[in-house]
Amino acid sequence: MKEQYLFNDDQNLLAASKEGDEQAFRLLFEKYWDDLFSIAIKRLHSKEDAKDILQDLFLSFWNNIESIEVTDSLGSYLYTALRNKIFNHFEKHHSRLKKLMEQPYTAVESEETILSAFTAKELKQHIASEVAKMPEKMRHIYQLSKEVNLSNAEIASLLHLSNQTVKNQLHNALNRLRQSLVNTNFSVLFPISAIISIHFFDQS
Repeated sequence: MKEQYLFNDDQNLLAASKEGDEQAFRLLFEKYWDDLFSIAIKRLHSKEDAKDILQDLFLSFWNNIESIEVTDSLGSYLYTALRNKIFNHFEKHHSRLKKLMEQPYTAVESEETILSAFTAKELKQHIASEVAKMPEKMRHIYQLSKEVNLSNAEIASLLHLSNQTVKNQLHNALNRLRQSLVNTNFSVLFPISAIISIHFFDQS
């Protein structure tokens, strides 16, 4: 049965799935499971929790397949769905979420000047706000790189992009963040190049 799908892309497999083709959906499941499982493990630090969340994600995906619209890549769609599932998981386990959010920010010695004027929380909030304004593809790539700590190659595999495209998108994302920091008070009391070197780095 699989041979008939060998040359089908995600859109064709998704369309077939919408028609009730379980084999097409299984191929999508098998195609994305490993990448999404790796992301879940890095966030949850529990194989059982990661497995449960992914199973719930794909079950929900199948049950709502007819109404699902994928405007970008399917990898991006599934990553966003997984991210939301993980957030919901932490919310249901409030004590765990509280512990996670209260973890102290460990600053290296060179950060002391920044932290004397701006707390790590304020800086993170500023960055989060700017990331939310990025185009969808750029935002997903940035989040996978900086929040989930995937390599460029892993991101390219998940989103079905070239390594160069991932690298270019990360470069553009960092430029946007640099510019946003230049335009704020973060750059008044501390050189912008130092902030960038502390909080961001390009992956090869």
